Amino acid sequence: MISVIDILYHNGSIMKRVLVLGGGTGGTIVSNRLAYELSDMIKDGELIIEVVNPSEYHYYQPAFLLIPVNKMDERESYTYFQNLIAEGVKWIKDRAVKIDIDDRSVVLSNGDVKNYDYLVISTGAALDTSDVKGLEDTYHFYSLDAAVKLKNVLSGFDGGDIVIGVSSIPYRCPPAPAEMAFLLNDYFTERGLRDKVRITYFYPLPRVFPVPGVSDIVDELMDRRGIDKALMFNLDYVDTENKRIVSLEGEELRYDLAIVIPPHKGAQVIRDSGLGDEDGWVDVDRYTLNIPGYDDVYVIGDATNLPVSKAGSVADFEAAVVSRRIVDELMGYEPISRYDGKVMCFLVTGFGEATVLVFDYNNPPKPVPPSFIYYWLKLAYNKMYWSITAKSLLAGVVF
Repeated sequence: MISVIDILYHNGSIMKRVLVLGGGTGGTIVSNRLAYELSDMIKDGELIIEVVNPSEYHYYQPAFLLIPVNKMDERESYTYFQNLIAEGVKWIKDRAVKIDIDDRSVVLSNGDVKNYDYLVISTGAALDTSDVKGLEDTYHFYSLDAAVKLKNVLSGFDGGDIVIGVSSIPYRCPPAPAEMAFLLNDYFTERGLRDKVRITYFYPLPRVFPVPGVSDIVDELMDRRGIDKALMFNLDYVDTENKRIVSLEGEELRYDLAIVIPPHKGAQVIRDSGLGDEDGWVDVDRYTLNIPGYDDVYVIGDATNLPVSKAGSVADFEAAVVSRRIVDELMGYEPISRYDGKVMCFLVTGFGEATVLVFDYNNPPKPVPPSFIYYWLKLAYNKMYWSITAKSLLAGVVF
């Protein structure tokens, strides 16, 4: 189906079109930044900004960590997507099913074909719970529904073995599994049940966290809190009948409650379009965020194969770079903005305690001792996300 806008676009009446795929943190920020900075072009009919997003809601995913332990209400984790996008951004409530970067076109699920001058792919990561046998008997907190289910089961759990860990790498928000182990420690301590609950953290690396310097601190804190560890534990399958988690190395962990972060893959549209590797992660230039050979196509956030965390702050910093580059090109300037690999995230180490991690391609994180101030800043940022980050009032600035 061809719309009036498409006809005008092809006739040259409309000069440029930016098409954004995905309405998560990265896609929302890019769309809003472009609308703010290029409002005159939009008003003069020289630019169209369209964002393709099938969901009516925008989710604040860090909230999913706190919902199961009653530190954040589920209703605080989402809002209507329409409330976040700036004037001048056209929301297409649909999903992309095929991307042809040679033809500069995107096919939507309703059959519509969208052409573009600039494409920003911010399609995120998808959970693949079918990739591990028996995973259906486990819990996680990487979606709102899953976080609520875990909250409900924890409220009735009064003793036994809890195992928590990662099925495979990469996965969104690397600190989150360790954070949940710390939160569970305090959660059961508050309920007077800690001595009746054994918490075991398993991880597929020979350390508890991907980054060595951070791993040392997390490891020590787990020792202090009596959290057991099973390292180099590469999940093979879950024996649901006997309640055992079995690794490729032949180790077993018995459980009464298993919290397992499911395997992550790139979005289905990436895999169907042949744009990514076997798991659907897209190869991009680490500085410009372009697909090599395609200066009109950018990829940001969880969708890339970059050696950085799959985290909201990464999408935020990358979105600031991409929007700046597109603005400069549309204004006739050489785009010089570059992504330096910057990541910033909080690491919660318990109720009322957190540290902060800041790093980039060239500078590893140097975590500061956990304190209440960083926990307070995280809680404050949870409240400010909607107005500060999602609406792009300070894109590229994360607290």
